[in-house]
Amino acid sequence: MEYRCLLWDFDGTLADTGSDVWNSLTYAARRAGGAIDDLYMRDDANLADPMDEIMRHVIPYPGEAYLETFDEDVRVHYRTLNDFSRTRLYPGIQSMLNELKGHSVRNIIVTNKPEGALRRILGSKGWANLFDDWICPDSIPGREATKVEMIAEIVRRHGIAPRQCLYVGDTFSDIEAARTNGISCIAVTYGDGDEIALLSRNPAYVAHDIAELNDIMTDTVIHARSMI
Repeated sequence: MEYRCLLWDFDGTLADTGSDVWNSLTYAARRAGGAIDDLYMRDDANLADPMDEIMRHVIPYPGEAYLETFDEDVRVHYRTLNDFSRTRLYPGIQSMLNELKGHSVRNIIVTNKPEGALRRILGSKGWANLFDDWICPDSIPGREATKVEMIAEIVRRHGIAPRQCLYVGDTFSDIEAARTNGISCIAVTYGDGDEIALLSRNPAYVAHDIAELNDIMTDTVIHARSMI
């Protein structure tokens, strides 16, 4: 199989963003007059929890009626105030992206992160030139797109067949969204997602660390492109 396009989840797949996301949540908790439970914050997997569950770990609990305000405070801080000083690409990712690009493979981000925040991160870190495109829930005018819809839009936009794409992600929802679009998935277990739930979706490939991910890329993508 010749893969021409890599679709990448961002948080927990390309980049370690946990500390900066917690920073925005901590800001919202302070605005609510409390603080997030320390034990809860020690596990980045909790960042995948819905916002109402995260807010339940604010001490003292501000009450269910405060959820909309809490959610908005998180959004405002992450989109406009967060300096993303602790967000970093996982070691080895940048060289992998450059090698893929050198073999004419497109690298495209498909993320649930707001586009304004993603653009600020890519611009401030100098990472924008590593990618051929990106899409976020608010990238499609008039509505907030799901990951299934974002993947479908990228396939349409680039005129590429689903069988020529691989999706790389760290959550079970990544696997399901890719599969709905007829795209095979590489599951990475080093990210923020629940590993048991992730592997229960039977992804085509599994990488437990960056070295294994690089091996998969070399064997399934780069070698195939080199034979063209």
